[in-house]
Amino acid sequence: MNDFQDLPLFAMVSNECQRCFGSGLWLTPRNAVETCPRIQMREPHVEPNAAAQLLRRAVDRIKSRNNWIDPMAFDLARILTNFTTTEPCSRQHLFEHFYGDTNMTEANKLRKFHGLVETLRATWFLPVGSRKQEPTGYWIITDLEDFKEWFERVKAAPITQLTTIHRVARANFPVFAEQIELDFWTDEEAADVL
Repeated sequence: MNDFQDLPLFAMVSNECQRCFGSGLWLTPRNAVETCPRIQMREPHVEPNAAAQLLRRAVDRIKSRNNWIDPMAFDLARILTNFTTTEPCSRQHLFEHFYGDTNMTEANKLRKFHGLVETLRATWFLPVGSRKQEPTGYWIITDLEDFKEWFERVKAAPITQLTTIHRVARANFPVFAEQIELDFWTDEEAADVL
């Protein structure tokens, strides 16, 4: 992995603290997430923003469930706390940070990166926003209107895909199509989220 300070991304994130990237959080060698030592020592430190506070809550949930923090997911989340919907972090900068020293193909970088983002959303329950239109990039959503806009944008693809799958099943395997409807409404994981 690259030395964070040598990358263009470092200039874009909070340079107030190289240990926590302005999030107020760092991962110890024993996989414990702690408050930044500069804050603990009462040294001058940037105040953690709303995205960093969401990250703190997510970390508390993760630690209460399995007591292990994925260092790459944690770094991605800390980096994204410094970006917003109006100034998102470009995927290219994130690729340089996480995969710059690898021989991975662009397709593999993309697959691994999407896996990290999905981990932050599905396991950490962090509202990681993303956009393909300008300004492109990623950030942690901290505002309801921003979340609503992101949600409307991303819900269309899975709804279209599920509708197509259901139509194909109904046309070719009607009994299975009925089962799909039943499974959807009785799915325990869906009920937990709702």
